[in-house]
Amino acid sequence: MKYYDRFVEEKVASKQLQFYPHSVYDFEKKQNTDDGVHYFSSVDGSVSYKVKVNSKFINGTLGECIIPFDSPLQFPVDEGVRVMTPNQIYDAVQEKGDAKKDLLKNKYVVLGAGKTGMDCVVYLQRKLKIDPSDIAWVISNDPWMFNGGARGSPMEWPNIMANNDNDIDQASLAMEKRGAFLRLDETVLPTVFRFPVIQPDEFKLLKKVKTIIRRGRATAIRRKYKSDVSVEFGGDHSPWDAFAPVESCVFVHATSPGPTNTKDHSKPIFENTKKMNLDLLFAPPVPFSMSCLAKIEAARVKGTLNTDAMKDLALALGESESEGREFTDDDLLKILIQRADFDNVQSTTITLAMLFAIVDRDPMVPYKWMKGNRLSMLSIPGAKAGSCDDVRMLCSKGTKLGLREKDVGMLQVLGEFIKPLEGM
Repeated sequence: MKYYDRFVEEKVASKQLQFYPHSVYDFEKKQNTDDGVHYFSSVDGSVSYKVKVNSKFINGTLGECIIPFDSPLQFPVDEGVRVMTPNQIYDAVQEKGDAKKDLLKNKYVVLGAGKTGMDCVVYLQRKLKIDPSDIAWVISNDPWMFNGGARGSPMEWPNIMANNDNDIDQASLAMEKRGAFLRLDETVLPTVFRFPVIQPDEFKLLKKVKTIIRRGRATAIRRKYKSDVSVEFGGDHSPWDAFAPVESCVFVHATSPGPTNTKDHSKPIFENTKKMNLDLLFAPPVPFSMSCLAKIEAARVKGTLNTDAMKDLALALGESESEGREFTDDDLLKILIQRADFDNVQSTTITLAMLFAIVDRDPMVPYKWMKGNRLSMLSIPGAKAGSCDDVRMLCSKGTKLGLREKDVGMLQVLGEFIKPLEGM
């Protein structure tokens, strides 16, 4: 957070940015923005603001990471049951005195097996020195994890999927065999993969927790009799009676959606000439997608986009120019730059090749930019984009991987524009 604080402070000091923290913009309310004026207010509603947008209104909230602190449990919890978020546990540990000592004597039930849940299990053992026998972990769906100690990156995932005919289980097992994927229990085949990266020392701590409750999603936490407490589950799963009385049992809430929130992602990234919606182009890490979108928009403003390539690609996709009106840059970007579809991971492979073709007339320009971008996997020494090989592969077996025939036709055109990147 300090990094971002310093960045914002520097931009404000240089008058490149006006920053209004603790403010809200009502995206649901219809605003008359024909004149480019938008309205927002302070969180408490005491102050209202208006701003004239001269270029584009940028909606950067679609990838908002919804954390437990801002998202209460979505099921009933009986009175007297202690539920704490990771933030609350951290804050409590910073305090001195009996409150902190009492906290360290508790047993903990971690709810949620996403990256936040994993981090909680690690934190409890590493920082609070909680014995793993005093930790229970409620896992509704076992996750696949990236092995942070192995050579590899999320950019490999589409190729692995293609090599296994888009069979996610076979692709995951292949990644596990080469040491890139990890799972908690070799007898349980994970059903979730959201790109969490776990370091080897962290994975060892996760494995130390032996009280794992796999009964689906929790639906309630109930207090029974005087001090007994149990977790109820959906379907025909039986409740789990907690391993400690309610007075010494802390339930750690790590079940919020994180960056995979439920916001409406149906609107295009380049929605129109006056509005842009930031969204993922690739698998995490998220900042790389955002930097690529900034690069595309900067090229549009500077007039360096390869509009000829963009028109050919749009036409190959079956798009047609309106009678008497040619495609604008914004029209073309709206057609070509799509949000990552993780149900069809080949979309991210196509988008990467697309960026090389359209950001500049010379594909080496965006390629060199990515090599120098520390947020990009291509900045790793020896890393290759492999886009020419990827496009050829998708041309040959794309329909088997779920691509439409017009997608394959577009890829054939795309391959011609990125030929200078052969072998890179």
